[in-house]
Amino acid sequence: MIQKAQVIRLILAKCPWFTPTWEKYRTLWRREEAGIDNDMAEFATFIVNCYAQQDTEPVVAAFGVIEELLVDGDEEVRTAAAIGFLEDVRNIASWRPVGSDVFIQWLGPQSKLAWAEIEEMWRSRTSLADVVRAEQAAAKNKPKS
Repeated sequence: MIQKAQVIRLILAKCPWFTPTWEKYRTLWRREEAGIDNDMAEFATFIVNCYAQQDTEPVVAAFGVIEELLVDGDEEVRTAAAIGFLEDVRNIASWRPVGSDVFIQWLGPQSKLAWAEIEEMWRSRTSLADVVRAEQAAAKNKPKS
């Protein structure tokens, strides 16, 4: 089972293009832990930027590693992969000309499920606060694995 402490090493091993961005990001944080949600948001931003630059090799690798995290990660890792990465990709890309649907082609089975859950969570919500409340309610009702 993949745990939080292993996530970035796995991402860097499978998506080495992210390493320079990761090093700059770590410098900004003075090498302190930023938290898995911030780390995944940085990775999501990097991947959306890669797609915008028509560099799809890192995008393919990223979605492969996210699928692995969703399949083999503990609950905290699965949440970070879904909410910290997939939801951030959707949100970041939604403000770009390409939109977020371009990423659907790289979703694996578990990523597709998470993507659909995120889409449903945002449906008919008018604010981020509405989504956060819905996510918290869903987390309380989710069966323990």
